[in-house]
Amino acid sequence: MRVDWGTNWPLAAVLATAVILIAPLWLAATPAMPDYPAHLATFYLVAGGARLPALAQFYRIEWGFVPNLAAEIAVPALGKLLGLTAGMKLFLSAAIAMWVIAPAYVHRFLYGRFGVESLAASFFAYNANFMWGFLNYYFAAGLAFVVFAAWIVSRERRSYARLALFAAAVTIVYFCHVFAAAVLGLLIGAYELGILIEQRNLTRVALLKNFGAVAAIFLPAALAFLFLKPAGAPGSRFEFNLADTWQDRIDSAILFHFDKPAYFLLAALLFFLAMGVWRRWVTFHPRMKYLLMALVALTIFAPEWAMGGWGVDLRLPAVLGVFAFTAMEIRLGPKVAGALAAAMLGLLVYSAAVLAGNWRYYDTRFGEFRAASNSIPQGSRIFTVLDGDAMGQASDEPYWHMAEFAVVDRSAFTPLMFTTKGQHVVYLKPPYDKWAADNANQGSPPDISELDDLEGGQIDGDKDIRDVFPYLMRFQCHYDEVVLIHLGGTRSPVPDSLHLRHAGSFFAIYDVTKNDNCGRR
Repeated sequence: MRVDWGTNWPLAAVLATAVILIAPLWLAATPAMPDYPAHLATFYLVAGGARLPALAQFYRIEWGFVPNLAAEIAVPALGKLLGLTAGMKLFLSAAIAMWVIAPAYVHRFLYGRFGVESLAASFFAYNANFMWGFLNYYFAAGLAFVVFAAWIVSRERRSYARLALFAAAVTIVYFCHVFAAAVLGLLIGAYELGILIEQRNLTRVALLKNFGAVAAIFLPAALAFLFLKPAGAPGSRFEFNLADTWQDRIDSAILFHFDKPAYFLLAALLFFLAMGVWRRWVTFHPRMKYLLMALVALTIFAPEWAMGGWGVDLRLPAVLGVFAFTAMEIRLGPKVAGALAAAMLGLLVYSAAVLAGNWRYYDTRFGEFRAASNSIPQGSRIFTVLDGDAMGQASDEPYWHMAEFAVVDRSAFTPLMFTTKGQHVVYLKPPYDKWAADNANQGSPPDISELDDLEGGQIDGDKDIRDVFPYLMRFQCHYDEVVLIHLGGTRSPVPDSLHLRHAGSFFAIYDVTKNDNCGRR
């Protein structure tokens, strides 16, 4: 199909947007996503690292029907051709492209043209799920957008072959990430409801016909969820914490990097949206209204925790933003539309430049640590500690998983690898499974102020020691090295069991020595 770029210049702008937003991935050796080092270590183990003698004592790979496999399958395969780092970047590049281009095609299929509205939707491709490094969900959500676009454009081609293809596509999305499959179900189901309401055809026959097809394509994924869950999969823990998480929900919609919510940009988009509705510049496609209503409700009321996973409340705000602008039509003249497109492209370039600068800053720091870690003996057991007083108000999240670089570089054991049973394919061998985080609630490092109690095996009413760091009790008996993050501030005293090995510009590496507490019970 030939594209007339003279009339479809918004498509060219969307493609340019995808390139602009992908560029930061290739301008820094290591993207500063808090979860990135742990993912890199996982893919290294999957690609064969777990068979190395120094690592085989700690880790094993156990494949199963885990609905969280997108990157675990794709990145090691790409890594064989390109190397793991390039494979991860290509994987994330594809994910960004899907977040940008698939919604543009949804708009095209709804209105018969590409529009500047899709440029506004693309701002939400930089969101908390991407910036934190929730790789599988982010990729799978983009894939869900592609499947949704394909559902819309092929809707009139009703056949068993079409249903079989979509059943396969839904199942692939499910095994990429379970919550993305749920998002896809919401998109397709609400869209079908919108069609029936638009046609005023809510008869039993119409409902069975439309939703029977939807049920058919989701049946294999539903059966997999019910009967193929791996042994040890987390239970049905749900926590909403609405009062404590409302700010996180807002922050997660658009970020320039993981800890810098784009309040001004989000406010500007919402102001334009409100003014457009008031002045009747903006209308929403009738088939999408119920989808948007459902996304609004779920964005507000989604739980913070579900099925053992944290951050569920961060999943939908960006999806709502994407489809709020994808579903709209802006009724402005071509000159105004062109000016809006130019302004948005300028803002997108600025967003990408800010992200690239931030990542390059952290990349230098990660490079310093990886060079210093060469002094650590192969096969060491390492954990990270934060000196909160020294760090002050600076963000500590980029350093939570920094020690996981040593899994790749020094065949190390770390307690914050992603090894939760039923959620990941990397498993810990005994006794190391007792000395590592058991779930997402235990996924952050301790503060240096807690080391004395942890060394002595004392809880002393500290809820964090009891609930978040129980695996670090008497750490000096199980670990060889500590990576202490201080960011150059005035450093707190360390326990006598720690002896300085390396002093870096923002961190220090300490050898750990056993003491008398190791003989106590």
